[in-house]
Amino acid sequence: MIYPKRAPANLMPATNAQLMYLVERMRADEIAQYEAFFGAFDPETAAAFFIAKPAPRVAIIDEEGFPVVAGGYEQIFPGVWSSWMLGTQQGWEKHWRTITKGSRWLIGQIMNSGARRVQTNVLTDRRKTCEWYMRGLGLSHEGDHPGFGLGGECVSDYALVGANNGS
Repeated sequence: MIYPKRAPANLMPATNAQLMYLVERMRADEIAQYEAFFGAFDPETAAAFFIAKPAPRVAIIDEEGFPVVAGGYEQIFPGVWSSWMLGTQQGWEKHWRTITKGSRWLIGQIMNSGARRVQTNVLTDRRKTCEWYMRGLGLSHEGDHPGFGLGGECVSDYALVGANNGS
């Protein structure tokens, strides 16, 4: 898979203030996923969770300077990285192409730095998100895990394994 060599101009390292802003405006399906993995959604607790995420963590900023999405990958052991992301409904509706380009760029950076696998987990009922992982980011659906969530929700795995930038 070929990844963009340059990040979108409006992609920048995510600040704590941007993460707080986005947590307060998270999409309903993202809140449901947070609750399925971590328990009851409390904005302060969720903000602390995302603020604690290590680099690389990036945000995409709209034309008025507000964040529309933030996310990143964290290394869970050498060569294997797992994703996280949060955003606003309006941000996704208006900036989905830029979000896709920025996400692909970040995956490319991680893969080019020596990663052999990037992965994500998502509630299976987030169908548009599942489709975006495959069509937008080139990840492969590896399987479903019924009963994986705290409330028995079904979770799907998506991953990109052994890809490179083709250059």
